[in-house]
Amino acid sequence: MGNDLRIIKELGRGGNSRVFLAKRSGTDEPVTLKMAKLTDGEADFHSLKSFENEACILSTLHHPAVPKIYERIRNGIVLQYFEGSSLENVLVEKGALPEKTAAGIALEMAEILRYLHGRRMPVIYRDLKPANIVLKPDGHVALIDFGAARFYRKDDRADTINLGTYGFAAPEQYGNLGQTDPRTDIYCFGMTVLQLIAGIDTKDSDAVKRCRQSGVSGISNEFMQIIDKCIRPDRDDRFRSAKEIQEALKAYPRIVKRKKILGAVKITVSAAVISFALSVGMIFWNSVKSYAASDFEQRLPAVQQRFYSAKVWILDRFLDEQEGEGN
Repeated sequence: MGNDLRIIKELGRGGNSRVFLAKRSGTDEPVTLKMAKLTDGEADFHSLKSFENEACILSTLHHPAVPKIYERIRNGIVLQYFEGSSLENVLVEKGALPEKTAAGIALEMAEILRYLHGRRMPVIYRDLKPANIVLKPDGHVALIDFGAARFYRKDDRADTINLGTYGFAAPEQYGNLGQTDPRTDIYCFGMTVLQLIAGIDTKDSDAVKRCRQSGVSGISNEFMQIIDKCIRPDRDDRFRSAKEIQEALKAYPRIVKRKKILGAVKITVSAAVISFALSVGMIFWNSVKSYAASDFEQRLPAVQQRFYSAKVWILDRFLDEQEGEGN
């Protein structure tokens, strides 16, 4: 370990490494210190190769959401530190994210992937998941831990080592399906966003299937369709690039808004039709009632006259019968 580094706390650990928050002696600058786990005082060979690969890749990248590599040290590397919480911790503390928040994060992640994939020698990240995404205090995100990343070479037939996290890794990351490419990261991206909005364990294939078939409560069908296209088993059925994802994410809110407007118009038109029908009915009923009242008023005197005549006739007959009985 460099003599000028002072460990503050442990940030996490993986299969062959431990990650610490550290500071350089005499300064307040925080850095990330990634160290290989030691066995009998020696670092694992594969860990050292992973560090060497990570340092090599990061030295070629210059993006505000990707950590800078500061130096190689014995059994480890020193990296730029991003303040904030991993999205994995955010999910644990706050639960699933609202669609608008998740869509904003997805758009930023798609931009980072577009940068990685668009380089002269594309970088395939291969381990995109909430644990490797830091939500910074300003609301933006950063991508950390490039230990599984690799350079994409068109002529390669397969990855040298199959890496990835079960539940997020694409089918081709398990071997025998050719080398990983940008569409591999797109699959991991889709599974990551699905976990952000649904809060499910992506290793649970039944839960993933239910989300794909029935949707997620509070999430628009249009957003779910973007996720679904990312996580199709056959990579030829997925988005072809991060740029396509960006375009879809930017376009879908307008589609959702248009559908809401059309829905509101349909409700308004239906209400207007019902209101018109009721108005016509009331007018017709009032006309009938008015006609009936008028007709009754006209006919009432005649009816009253008939009742009076009948009364007189009945009274005369009654008097005649009384006189007959008296005689």
